[in-house]
Amino acid sequence: MKRILMVAAVVLVALATEAEEAQVTLVRSEPTGFATEWTPLRISLAGPVALPWGWWNVKGLDVGVWNDSGEMDGLEIGVVNTAYRMRGLQIGVVNVTRNAYGVQIGVVNVIRTNDCPFFPVINWCF
Repeated sequence: MKRILMVAAVVLVALATEAEEAQVTLVRSEPTGFATEWTPLRISLAGPVALPWGWWNVKGLDVGVWNDSGEMDGLEIGVVNTAYRMRGLQIGVVNVTRNAYGVQIGVVNVIRTNDCPFFPVINWCF
């Protein structure tokens, strides 16, 4: 049992380290690469591999394995959630955003412009 807990702790530390490095590539510095169109529902497998296809701003529900959107207004549920701007709630293992007005719940939570950019379990910015 101790070995399982030690392995889990090592994996969580590795995820936290990778999330800090990954935020530079996952969160775009400018949202100009995103469509100006909004969609109320987006179901994604990984990044642009989603229904609807391509990069979209989401105003509603974004659900999938790896969600990557420009602007997110609403609820984002997935293993990895990334957004340039997030207003609402992100629930996942890894949550990364540049700007936020809302709450993140997960193992690794990063809001780059927050006073405390990384916080495990829950992170918020209002």
